[in-house]
Amino acid sequence: MAIEVRCIEHLSVEQRQSLHLLYGPLMGKSSICLYEFLGSIQNSVELEDVYLLLNINASQFDKARNYLEQYHLIETYVHEDDMLILLYAPLLPDKFLCHDTYSRLYLASVGSKCFDKIKAMLHKDKTISSVYTKVESPLDVSILDSWNESKEIAYEKVKPTIKQKYDFDFATLFKGMDRVFPARYRTNENLDRIAQMAQIYGIDAKDMRRYVQRSINPSTHVFDLDKLKEMVMRNRKVMETSKDPYQMPPVKFLQNKQNGIPVVKSDQALIERLCTQFQLSVEVVNTLIEYTLQQTHQQFSRNYVEKVAASWVRLGVDSRKKALEIINQAPTENKREKKEEKVVLDEKFYTQKEEKSDTQIQQEMLELQKMLKEGKL
Repeated sequence: MAIEVRCIEHLSVEQRQSLHLLYGPLMGKSSICLYEFLGSIQNSVELEDVYLLLNINASQFDKARNYLEQYHLIETYVHEDDMLILLYAPLLPDKFLCHDTYSRLYLASVGSKCFDKIKAMLHKDKTISSVYTKVESPLDVSILDSWNESKEIAYEKVKPTIKQKYDFDFATLFKGMDRVFPARYRTNENLDRIAQMAQIYGIDAKDMRRYVQRSINPSTHVFDLDKLKEMVMRNRKVMETSKDPYQMPPVKFLQNKQNGIPVVKSDQALIERLCTQFQLSVEVVNTLIEYTLQQTHQQFSRNYVEKVAASWVRLGVDSRKKALEIINQAPTENKREKKEEKVVLDEKFYTQKEEKSDTQIQQEMLELQKMLKEGKL
């Protein structure tokens, strides 16, 4: 098998520090070695040569590659006997240590003492003394004053196509929105966020277009993502269950579990956290929702849900199939047979005392009174 390698980003000094000091303890030396090796490949290499040069076997290669994929350092594409690997730069140290998932995994791996030490080592003082005066040179965009529709059409023909991470109908979103939502708002970050919200909350392109339009202040012409999210979270439209319910938007999946009752904001926020910060796929999130509800008598507890999610991230769960394998391996209270203890009583407990009649009790009381008067008691 031939491997074609494409380095999408070149590493800075800080990113290389992050690779070895932060990613290293989580992925292991084999993954770091494979990443560095792939980064040194100019074009392509035979898989057998990778085994030979790195002194590893097929199983070790797959394990190292899997770690790199989990931490989004590479993307792997396979077609027949060819493999294409795209290399991406690691997060900068400050972003890694602030990452909700990576930082927790790192702390669990190295401990708090090492975490504090590495944080101090990688910290850079960015404060500037007040004695300095900032020199600013604003970008000259006066040449764009003559920009017209024909130039915009020509630009649209030559500009590169942006690869979107999400399956979303942007054509419908942009239809008739050239003035309302112009090109300056269509940054990668904004478009990814819009598509991400549509995927999580189950918003179609037509509704999203309406929400986007309402999120733009007509006076200041500022696009407010927070306002957009607020409107998206208030959406109460019930979706029909698809052929595969585990491919439904997770918020709508939970809403169906609640017989159509809208999902409260705290639960919506938790679901969004699973998708964005834990970076779980839709089908994995829906499987996680279903599993945790079953285990907690239909309570959607944040602590328990995040605990399970973190363990699935560590185990590399990236599909419903893998999630079900983990679930079936885990012991549950339902699988444990509770043995009833048989209580054995001594024979004396089975002997019933003879009950006395009222006449007998009265006679005994009279005898006791007589004995008291005679001083015998």
